[in-house]
This record gives sequence, C-alpha cells and structure tokens, in this order.
Amino acid sequence: MEWMRKRLPTREALERNRFLRPFAHKLASPLVWRFNRRGVARGLALGLFAAFAIPIAQTPFAAAFALGFRANLPVAALSTLVTNPVTFPVVYLMAYEAGARLLDFRATADRVIGAADNPVDRWLTQGIELVGTTYLGLILFAVAAAALGYVGAQIGWRLWVSRRWQRRRLFRRARSAAPLEVA
Repeated sequence: MEWMRKRLPTREALERNRFLRPFAHKLASPLVWRFNRRGVARGLALGLFAAFAIPIAQTPFAAAFALGFRANLPVAALSTLVTNPVTFPVVYLMAYEAGARLLDFRATADRVIGAADNPVDRWLTQGIELVGTTYLGLILFAVAAAALGYVGAQIGWRLWVSRRWQRRRLFRRARSAAPLEVA
C-alpha cells in the first residue's frame, strides 16, 4: 500500500494538469482516493469491467467510471491491467469460445447479409460472426469479473480486518497476562 502511495501523483498535481482541470472538482473528492472497503471494491469491479468490456483505452474509461461512482481511482486504473498485451490473445480466444457456446451467430449474420454466395458477403458474414461472438464472451467475462471482484474485495477486506482485530486481542491478552516486572 505504501509502495503505491509513493508512486501515485498527488491530488494537487492532478488538479494542476491542464487536461484534467475540467474534472478537478471530481478529482478533489477524497472518496476517490481513500482506501476503504467500499471504495476499493467498487474500484476493482469497475476496473475489471472496463478491462474486459472495452477493447481500447480501458484505463481512462475505468478512471471515468471511478469518478462517476465514487470508487477508488487508483484501484480502478490498476485493475485494468488484467488484460495486457501478454494476456489479451488468451482472453479473446476464451471469449470467442464462451460466446460461441451461447450463441449461434452464423444464422443471424447470414440473414443480415443475405445469401453468402459471393466472397465479400462470406467474408463479411464471418467477420460479423467473429466480432459478435467474441464481444458477447467479453461482456460475459466483464460482468462475471466485476461481480467476483466486488464480492472478493468485500470478503478479503473483512477477513483482513478481522485478522488484525484478532491479533490485537491476542496481543492484549498476552500483555495483560504477563506478570509485572518490578525494577
């Protein structure tokens, strides 16, 4: 947590940026910078949704979502890195497979284009099938990842806090049970 705080730009630096000036009032809100259970869970969910649902410029969209929903902005921006140049071929292939299992896009594409007798129509039909099926899978992944991320962050945060309280209780018991030393 401390490592991330050192590397993040300050709120004042973001407010001075001329491109971000129109959003300065939203960026000045402490709710988008505070690390609390609800803000982190919202930021993670919004970032994961943007990572899968939006093919390009995911980080700016996640940041805009975070500002709109008062979620943690750094968490939303960092969670978009789930889909990066190394992972996106696998993600898109899995999204196509998931979409193909749920939807037979070829029949719909053939009706839209018409009879696929000519090569251009066949190519267009295959393109519509590929893009539509893949994007359906990406939307499914986006919704599932956002829901799992939100619930996982809520549960993880609660477990982390309860463990800290438990350690604190054990420390207090040990300290109170220890005999007093007389100098």
